[in-house]
Amino acid sequence: MVSNLMMHLDYVLAPIIGFVAGFLGTLLGIGGGSVMVPLLVIAGVDIKKAVPASLFAILGTSAGGLRRLFGEGLVDYKLAVILETASVTGASIGVYSFGKMTSNTLQALLASILLVTAVLFYVKSRKLNTASSSRDKSALKLIVAILASLIAGFLSATLGIGGGVVKVPILVLVLGIEMHKALSTSKLMVGITAATGVIGYIYTGHLDLILAILLLVGTYTGARMSTGIMVKMESRWLLVIASSYYVVTSAILFYRIL
Repeated sequence: MVSNLMMHLDYVLAPIIGFVAGFLGTLLGIGGGSVMVPLLVIAGVDIKKAVPASLFAILGTSAGGLRRLFGEGLVDYKLAVILETASVTGASIGVYSFGKMTSNTLQALLASILLVTAVLFYVKSRKLNTASSSRDKSALKLIVAILASLIAGFLSATLGIGGGVVKVPILVLVLGIEMHKALSTSKLMVGITAATGVIGYIYTGHLDLILAILLLVGTYTGARMSTGIMVKMESRWLLVIASSYYVVTSAILFYRIL
C-alpha cells in the first residue's frame, strides 16, 4: 500500500504543486512553469516527464484571472501578438530539440536562467521608480525584444516554463513597461507559447495526460486567487519576491545536479 502510494506520489502532489505554481505564476507573471518544473523534479518526477505536463498546466495559469486583467486595461495584446510570433517559432524548435537533451542538461539550463533573471530583477527593484517609468518601443529595442522572445519560446518548450522568466524581463528591462502591465501581458503570452509546446508534445507522445490534468486543476485555481493580489501589490515588491524565489530554486536545482 505504502509502496503503491510512493509510486504515484507525483499524482498525489500534482494538484498542490499546480496550485502553488498557478498562484506564484500569476503573481510574478511567469506562467508558473518555473515554479512547477523545479517542484516536480524535487518531488522525484523526471524532468522529461515534468516539462510536457507543466506546459499543459500553464494553460490554466494563463486563463485564470485573465479576463479581469483585460478589464483593468493591463494586457497589451497587440505587443503580445508581435512577440509571440517569435516565441511560437522558438517553441517549435524547442520541441524538436527536447529529445536530444539529457535531464541534467535541462536542469542546469533551467537553474542558470533562474539565477540570471534573479540578478536582473534585483537590480531593477533597486532602481525602480514607477512614477517616472517610461515605455520604450523604439525599433532597436523592439528587435532585441523579438529576438529574446524567440529564445524564450525555445526555453519554454525545452524547460516547460512558459517563457515568463524571460518575457517579463524583456517587457520590463528592454521595453520599459510598468511591472503590473508586464506581468499581465506576459500572462497572455506564456499561454500562447505553452499551447504550441503542448501540441508538439501530444504529437510526439511525451505528454502524461493524467499528471497534466491534475496540475491544470491546481494552476487554474491558484491563478484565479492570485490575480486580485497581484494588481494591488507594489511593483518593487513583485520584483523582490520574484528574485528571491529564483535564487532559492536555482540553488536547489544546482545542488541536485552535483
